[in-house]
Amino acid sequence: MTKKPPKEPTDPQPSTGWLAGMVTRGGKGPCYGMIADDGQRYALYSTAGVELAKGDRINARLETTMLRIYCGPGTLMAMTEVERIK
Repeated sequence: MTKKPPKEPTDPQPSTGWLAGMVTRGGKGPCYGMIADDGQRYALYSTAGVELAKGDRINARLETTMLRIYCGPGTLMAMTEVERIK
């Protein structure tokens, strides 16, 4: 007898929504790197052309993406909005 499939995903899913962290790879995009305050490493993709510097503290709105590009180490996410934390 086989078990029924789970109703919820069993693999860990990346966080979406607003996350605070530190930029580990800056520039004018489209790829950036970030370590969130919880220690999770993200590879961020954004075509907005925002200039971020390594070490900047940011609050970023992240969404999952179907793009299959390499933006560096970490979980690939689309960065749809970003605010610098002063």
